[in-house]
Amino acid sequence: MPSSGAVTSARFTRARRVRRRAEFQRVFELGIRIHGRYLTLLMLPNDAGTVRLGIVASRKLGDAPSRNRAKRLIREIFRQIPPLAGVPSFDVVVIPRRELFDAAFPALEKDFRGAYQRCAARLPVTIRA
Repeated sequence: MPSSGAVTSARFTRARRVRRRAEFQRVFELGIRIHGRYLTLLMLPNDAGTVRLGIVASRKLGDAPSRNRAKRLIREIFRQIPPLAGVPSFDVVVIPRRELFDAAFPALEKDFRGAYQRCAARLPVTIRA
């Protein structure tokens, strides 16, 4: 039986993911790019009405289990970040680096949050306000 408090799902439904090649290309061409120590983050406002996450983990990152681990870590950090005030919807694309596997989770989280906040600060004023 469900508890009285409303619990939202932390699952990444299709609506919360950047999925199509054209969507990724749009973010790569028009988005704001910030380089962190363990990842590169791109951000672009969208019309989807929600914040969406896309992860580009190429074979240069490692074998399939390594790429999957990197994606799980990034999704977990993304789940914990509170929504930006005044920004209704945008796409975030993350490109992890190999150094990510040598980092402790708190260091990785700090790097992600720092890149995320720097990207958000560079969004156009009309979008942020």
